[in-house]
Amino acid sequence: MPAADEQERRDALPLGAALGAYTIEEVLGHGGFGIVYRSRHNELGNVAAVKEYLPAELAVREGASVHPRSAACRAGYEDGLRRFRDEARALVEFQAHPSIVSCRDFFRANGTAYLVMEHEEGLPLSELLRRREASGRPFDEADLLAVMVPLLEGLRRVHEAGMLHRDIKPGNVLVRRSDERPVLIDFGAAKQGIAERSKSLAPYTEGYAALEQVGEGKLGPWTDVYAAGAVMWRIVAGGNPPWAPPNPVKVEKRANAVVRGEADPMPSARELGAGRFSPGVLAAIDRCLKLNEKERARDCGELLALLRGAGAEPAAETVGRVPVRKRREEPAAAAATAALQAGSRKRLWGLLTAAGGVLAAAAAWFALAWFASGSGERFRAGERFRDCAQCPQMVVVPAGSFVMGSPESEEEREDNEGPQHRVTIGEAFAVGVYEVTVAEYREFVSAAGRDGGTDCEIFAGDDVNLEWSWRDPGFEQTGRDPVVCVSWKDAQAYVRWLSRKTGEEYRLLSEAEWEYSVRAGSQTRYSFGDEITPSDANYGRNIGKTRPVGSYRANGFGLYDVHGNAWEWVRDCWNDSYAGAPNNGDAWERGDCSPRDLRGGSWVDGSRSLRSANRDRDQTVYRISLNGFRVARTLKP
Repeated sequence: MPAADEQERRDALPLGAALGAYTIEEVLGHGGFGIVYRSRHNELGNVAAVKEYLPAELAVREGASVHPRSAACRAGYEDGLRRFRDEARALVEFQAHPSIVSCRDFFRANGTAYLVMEHEEGLPLSELLRRREASGRPFDEADLLAVMVPLLEGLRRVHEAGMLHRDIKPGNVLVRRSDERPVLIDFGAAKQGIAERSKSLAPYTEGYAALEQVGEGKLGPWTDVYAAGAVMWRIVAGGNPPWAPPNPVKVEKRANAVVRGEADPMPSARELGAGRFSPGVLAAIDRCLKLNEKERARDCGELLALLRGAGAEPAAETVGRVPVRKRREEPAAAAATAALQAGSRKRLWGLLTAAGGVLAAAAAWFALAWFASGSGERFRAGERFRDCAQCPQMVVVPAGSFVMGSPESEEEREDNEGPQHRVTIGEAFAVGVYEVTVAEYREFVSAAGRDGGTDCEIFAGDDVNLEWSWRDPGFEQTGRDPVVCVSWKDAQAYVRWLSRKTGEEYRLLSEAEWEYSVRAGSQTRYSFGDEITPSDANYGRNIGKTRPVGSYRANGFGLYDVHGNAWEWVRDCWNDSYAGAPNNGDAWERGDCSPRDLRGGSWVDGSRSLRSANRDRDQTVYRISLNGFRVARTLKP
């Protein structure tokens, strides 16, 4: 057994050991500051990641108990414990943010302390980069931005709360499997206190630490900005063959060279990424890596502005090149078959190839049912696909049953949300991962010649004007924003055109399909719980306009922006209650059909309208800068 594995076995609690309300199932990670266990709650059965405070240089385990190695170590050990608790308190504040690891609980036992976190299924960015590079498909600019933009948005929240991460590196960025979103893990509050007393343990990683962090200097958001720049540099360098492994150079070595008048030993991002990344993005990375902190982007907001202003938005897609956030790893057991069936489609995780063959994991992550389309192409629940380069990206939603509507006890409930009734959807179907975007709608207008008029109602302060359109809804939009100022009839024209273009059956969702897809197995007010904050969705005029699709976390079925951003048209006629509603998922084509139903709320509406059960309606010809739509596609047997 390797020495490291033997040390881990000796330091860790045994599998099956009780840990508070949990039972240990697996050791997920082991480092100089502690151990992380995969643990299952004894009563509820849910899985969590439980982090144990166990600083190797200051403490030792005897049986289950942990205690300082000596009297001289006690002060440092207890100071680290206090900082560990403070870290837990801080992480509780970030529970709603999808790019920051969340803390569920904190408890003391065995002479030490434990932090209970969400158990996130995914891969460290370091491993994902290694696999992609080994397969000859290093990250491109779209991949880099898909990871770094949400990560920096999360890090900005951390800084606003008065915290620093202190150890940002690819190994501390987990790319979650469920929604392909980056999650920042392993904060360094406890590490910092221990490092002040340790001879060898540093609360940072060489190459990713700024000069003021390894020496003496004032730390601030700019310190984490350096590390974020080093992560981006690592991504860029990974596509440059001479660099193997492409790790950033230690900052001390860089500073010594500059002091001696020599060239910086770390090549610039501009050199390494020329021709593969836009000059603006490369310049932003190099600015982050300035030795003098005053020359860097000062905080995440400034860095995000640099990246977004660099013209680095993902380019229009072609079949065969899909940005990272839209790719999905194929389960390993089906990898060889999927390679043939997927054709030129790519996924985030991808098919990992080496020595001419497909690398298969020991077991697939999860078992998924297969569904066949009329063309003979087979789909699985959760799989993403596109039928053409400018077609909306779709995800397969499995058949199932759910309770539609809200209980009478739900806060802010309206009478038209009941009575609750069970709906069974007997066939899998595909749903747009995102609301239809401006770019996708522009393609339709250009091909079909349906312009949409200039009679859109917009909000300008508290006044309403009628002279706008989807091209100009009264605020600036990118091609990635959801199209608004479209009527129900406009949306119907779009899905008819898309059906003719692809030969597949596209349509609007029924109201039952919409609520089933949004709930994704939940029964709470929103798809993720009973409370909502501006970090969860765009609503309540907190931004004042739409945001690009995918700016917030996905729900359990992988759908983005199901709460807020834009109201979504569905097929159903309006009825004041669910009395007599279909129970098979079909659209309700009886009732008052001059208006049609809308779901999900918008960037203007309050949280009440964003609830999964909330309903509204508008006239079929009405255009307003709040209303958009999402498409569905029938999967033919």
